Amino acid sequence: MPDLSRLRDIWRGLELPGQVTLVASIVAVLVTAGFLFRFAARPAYTTLVSRVDPAESADVTSALEGAGIAYKLAGRGTEIAVTQGDVATARVALAKQRLPRGGHVGYEIFDKKRRGAPDFQQKVDFQRALEGEVARTIEQIDGVRSAGVQLVLPDETLFADDGAKASAAVLLTANELDSATVRGIAHLVASSVKGLDASAVTITDATGKLLWPSSDGDTGGDGLTASSRLHAEQLYASRVTSDINALLASTLGPGKAVARVHASLSLDQTSIDKVIYGKKGTELQTQSDEETLGSKGSAAGATPAGTGSNVPSYGGGASTTGGKSDYKHKTESKTFGVDKTIERTTVAPGAVKRLDVALMVDDSIPLKQVDALKGAVAAAAGIDKTRGDTFSVSTMKFAQADASTATPKAGGPLAALGSPIAIAKDVGMGLAALVFLFLVRRGLKRREHEGVAPEPTWLREFESVVPIAQLEAGPHVPAVRHELDPAAEQRNQLRDELEEIAKNSPEQVALQVNQWMKQ
Repeated sequence: MPDLSRLRDIWRGLELPGQVTLVASIVAVLVTAGFLFRFAARPAYTTLVSRVDPAESADVTSALEGAGIAYKLAGRGTEIAVTQGDVATARVALAKQRLPRGGHVGYEIFDKKRRGAPDFQQKVDFQRALEGEVARTIEQIDGVRSAGVQLVLPDETLFADDGAKASAAVLLTANELDSATVRGIAHLVASSVKGLDASAVTITDATGKLLWPSSDGDTGGDGLTASSRLHAEQLYASRVTSDINALLASTLGPGKAVARVHASLSLDQTSIDKVIYGKKGTELQTQSDEETLGSKGSAAGATPAGTGSNVPSYGGGASTTGGKSDYKHKTESKTFGVDKTIERTTVAPGAVKRLDVALMVDDSIPLKQVDALKGAVAAAAGIDKTRGDTFSVSTMKFAQADASTATPKAGGPLAALGSPIAIAKDVGMGLAALVFLFLVRRGLKRREHEGVAPEPTWLREFESVVPIAQLEAGPHVPAVRHELDPAAEQRNQLRDELEEIAKNSPEQVALQVNQWMKQ
């Protein structure tokens, strides 16, 4: 429990300007604390959905009201925010109602079954639903704010050649999209519609600029434009450069060496057909024919008919009449083929045609380390001399980095400070504390030249010096001495007053003595 009498004495000891300053400081601190507390206790809202069609905002707010979730409209009704604690519940509530639809009608058009609808109406509803679903899918891509899709679906005929082909037109409202993203959107639309080819898809932006098919005439067989080729080469070169610089930084330290890479890529898809002939033929077919003719000898008494039996033998030997004969004839034919091997290879785009690597090293690095780095960097970059790659190393004195011009961190200097609300809270509390300290210091400075308690009258009248023996004599002195010393009575009266004040207000006397000692 504070001593109220002491506070009262301090308050009385302040002059009117000091009292006003103290009261104003206390009021300012209380008002600032109340404002900050009220501002901090206010619920923080976060954006649940944005870029909502105003006609659809009523359905979204009705779904949130049905779930008992507080919301706040912003952006002229195109943004709906809820408290941070209700984000998950709000998303579930909107998912039950299939909201937001993005201003498109999807397959929910068939939720309500309508009997007796004509075939033409069913075809129109199906086309509207398909267009809405494709548009919603495109809007989920990063950078695309809105999308509109128009489809041309041909009627099915008996002969496919007689029917018209499907086509699609896409209007995008988006940020800057690269060629790979646009190509992906075209193939996404083509894959979502039956019988639709990617070449039959037309994509334009809000300004009417043709995005697909590309208007750039410098395209390869795979549809890559000159800008996409340049982007692919720069991406590959930057990746190799970052790997080499990371190796140099971990080996030599930061700021000791730097590398730059220029890459030339083959981005055309090619096919290679290769025929290899063998040195020897390959036997394909073998055909053989065999002819055999044989006979046995006849009896001794019998004479075979013919010329042989009638012509005499001059050999002087035995007669051949009745001898054995054996005849065989064998033919063989072989068909040989050519030993041929056919290889067909499809080369995917992205092969490296040539690399040019430049390495710059600070002159503070010893030459031995530079020589060792050459082989390491060449291996890390994949230098191939037979391919025509070049690799150069230069040694020079690097400029010293200035701390005042150092590159700021990613995200800017304000990225690490937090949200604007947190910054405003901290700034407000800091200003309030500075104002309070300034006012307190000003009051203390003023009190250094003023007494804590008002100076009593007896102190201003106490001008003569009184010996200690006379003060110790006590209040009762002989009347004769008063008569002998006319000033003794006045001194005794002042002493009595001093003792009375010391008994009744010892704190004020102590403060006054302390003030004298400081002076």
